[in-house]
Amino acid sequence: MTAKREAEKEARAPRRGKAVIIEHLRAGELEQAVKSMDGLQVSLAESDFTPIIDYFENQIQQAASENELRSAMQFKRRRAAVKILRDHGFDLKKLIPQVVLPQGYNGKIMLLSIAGGLIEPLVCLRSGDLWHREIVINTEGELKDLGLVSTRVHELGGAHLRFEDDGSILIWGRSEYYGACDKEFAAELVRQAYPGRRVRVKDAFD
Repeated sequence: MTAKREAEKEARAPRRGKAVIIEHLRAGELEQAVKSMDGLQVSLAESDFTPIIDYFENQIQQAASENELRSAMQFKRRRAAVKILRDHGFDLKKLIPQVVLPQGYNGKIMLLSIAGGLIEPLVCLRSGDLWHREIVINTEGELKDLGLVSTRVHELGGAHLRFEDDGSILIWGRSEYYGACDKEFAAELVRQAYPGRRVRVKDAFD
């Protein structure tokens, strides 16, 4: 092979690698895209992300127009993951919030360990459903939507949480299926999410 052909081959390699990474991102395969970026030593320019984000925007609008709420949420999470990768790189803290707890919440919570693939073990607090088991299932869906297919969710127990009228937050009880979580640890996570709020734990040793 001549020196010219060798140079042309070397010039094409990054372009092929970039195309592979972009295709992974469009397919919602964040984990594989990050592995390819590291393995091929290829990075994307800001302009490379724009058509991917636009694609997800269109998918979100289409899913919403068809009342496909689950699909719309999936594409919203994929869009968010691509924006985080563009703006911050593979930033775990931005990609997976440690606490998901809406203001005024009154319901069940779960402590979950998230680990595997590109993710070092991380303990998270999740909320938002009538059943502890559904919180686990929804968290698994959250990770899948982000494209973290090798990441697994491990249950660390559940409890109940309520925003009180006086502005404090109360944590109590347990999950009948998964048992009680470490409510003091859960309280500390909530304090970090809502600094300045008084967080009370009832039956801490249940």
